[in-house]
Amino acid sequence: MVSDRWRVAVVIPYFQREAGLLRQCVQSVLEARGGMRVRVFVVDDGSPLPAEDEIGDLEDGGAVSIVHQQNAGPAAARNAGLDHVSGTPFVTFLDSDDQWTGPFLEDAVRALEQGYDLFIGDSQRGRVPGTRFHWGRSDAENIQLGQHRQIQSEYDLYEFVGDFFDLVVRRSNVIGPNTMAYRVDRFPDVRFPENLIQGEDRLFKLRLAARLDRVAFSPRVYADEGEGVNIFDKSGWNTEGYLGLAGNYVALSQMILDEIPLSARQKALVRAQLGKSRRGFLAGVLHQLRQGKRLDWSVVIKTFRNDPVGALLVAPNMLRLMTDRLMNRGDRP
Repeated sequence: MVSDRWRVAVVIPYFQREAGLLRQCVQSVLEARGGMRVRVFVVDDGSPLPAEDEIGDLEDGGAVSIVHQQNAGPAAARNAGLDHVSGTPFVTFLDSDDQWTGPFLEDAVRALEQGYDLFIGDSQRGRVPGTRFHWGRSDAENIQLGQHRQIQSEYDLYEFVGDFFDLVVRRSNVIGPNTMAYRVDRFPDVRFPENLIQGEDRLFKLRLAARLDRVAFSPRVYADEGEGVNIFDKSGWNTEGYLGLAGNYVALSQMILDEIPLSARQKALVRAQLGKSRRGFLAGVLHQLRQGKRLDWSVVIKTFRNDPVGALLVAPNMLRLMTDRLMNRGDRP
């Protein structure tokens, strides 16, 4: 159990083959502490490069701890970290190949100590244009400063005004994976779904956002995000992992509809996403058959077993795909 003297916990899921990244990450956290009581939990997810080889010497003093588990993916690693933060009121996450580029910890703690449930900051990612707060397709999907109440001008802190949950339903990536901190003492049971290979962070954000009361944010850019280690991030149309990824998104939409309390309009949005995922999965199956590639029938059977309605809709979805193709509006991602 973590002592009450720790104010904020940083959970770092770790699976890397490149030496030096984890050490840089952890040292950046320690250097950003200032006078704060920060506890770092590195969850070694069966990494081929053991965490001890990277940061074993940093464990002295109790500020850094290494948690071990057999390889189970980033969701299970983050959950393992959450299982160890008992006694600490605030928690945040940081990927092992990333570092904060601004005073994220200071601003997060400053906001959460004022009673806010969640604090989020802005970030950027490689060659993606703009920053995360402005990735939306319209102003309604972005965070516009003029629509919110400023809390402390000297720290560029704002209180979110409006329906934050609805924003997360429409665009969950407004919350960055490395620039969110929340009151884990108020929401100790919120966890990442471990049965998803991608999109687990979206369901986690929705589980949390559905229970939030007050949200604070800052437009400061706190992180320049790396690529991470999820191999499914690069599963494009012609890659081997595409079929599993498409089936995963079918499961994600179903889980959202099954467990998240949504309005009629929000349900319609998620159902549309489910329909698109079903067609994407079917298109992947047809593509592999047409190209004479080996089809992983276990993925097909699993997806249709878990989505019997999708199996019944194969014929109309095939017709939709053919129509889209004829109209040069292919449904391929």
